[in-house]
Amino acid sequence: MSYWDTSALVKLYAREQDSMAFVSHAMNAPSKPVTSRIALYEAQATFQRKEAEGILPAGLAEELYGRLPTDVNRGERHLVELGIDVELEYGRVLNVCYGRRPPLFIRTLDAVHLASARVAGETEIEATDNRMREAAELLGFSLFPH
Repeated sequence: MSYWDTSALVKLYAREQDSMAFVSHAMNAPSKPVTSRIALYEAQATFQRKEAEGILPAGLAEELYGRLPTDVNRGERHLVELGIDVELEYGRVLNVCYGRRPPLFIRTLDAVHLASARVAGETEIEATDNRMREAAELLGFSLFPH
């Protein structure tokens, strides 16, 4: 079972050099990608940033973002909603990361993603962000890409 950080999830929509590996991984997985509701907000910002930087053509950010909620509504992506369960797990994630010596200085939204993955019972994290990957590994998740 796998949890998709926004850094990996956007590769299913905005084609990047390594997107096909993520598309293939998602297509061959036994279950649909799971992510937090915050990924919707992060993905929208990422698409707009890519468009503003000229990486995406004008107008494509809105189109790409529109596909994500559509996929959620069709059951192609599963969302972990923010609630007390994620909030409690978030504190545990922070305790593990900051309790390490030296501490792992995790970003707020990365900790929310990892807490969401734990609440969902996922065992693998799809992420390209190095700090996120380090925290996920510390918490006992397997990683993709390997």
